[in-house]
Amino acid sequence: MSEKFEDHQIRDKIQIDYKYTMGGQSKFFIELMKNKKLHGTKCAKCGKIWMPPRKHCSECYTPAEWVEMPHTGTIEVSTIVWYGAAEFIKNVPYGCGFIKLDGADNSLFQGIFSENLVPSKIKKGRRVRAVFKKSDEREGKMTDFFFVPEDEYETWANKPEFEGGE
Repeated sequence: MSEKFEDHQIRDKIQIDYKYTMGGQSKFFIELMKNKKLHGTKCAKCGKIWMPPRKHCSECYTPAEWVEMPHTGTIEVSTIVWYGAAEFIKNVPYGCGFIKLDGADNSLFQGIFSENLVPSKIKKGRRVRAVFKKSDEREGKMTDFFFVPEDEYETWANKPEFEGGE
């Protein structure tokens, strides 16, 4: 005769402290954190510019070189988020989408904020510009910056908790 398995569960919290490396992409995160610079990589052979950066070209696998990217771009696709992670919960609703930085050959997935968050403010083709957390708040993470519609840039860049780029 077989017994039915019954598991016993206890609620608990487990804290794990760890450190990990960004490896070959470390320069992107260091420049973001220290200097508010966005860096992509350019293939030495075919010339494609990758943002986010890659150590090797995804087309021809040639090693890529670092290039500084502008803080401006165009929304390729976007959506409005109504439930968010802890980092952005205070900003719900907010947008996110794929941003093609000027000069890049691919798109970067990133947050898009707006004072008047409606689909027409974050639609395909809308021009956006990067806004950064204050220097003492940046940690070298993707959440250190986000994009806003260009016509709202001055408003966001002048908020006490944020700052503009170049």
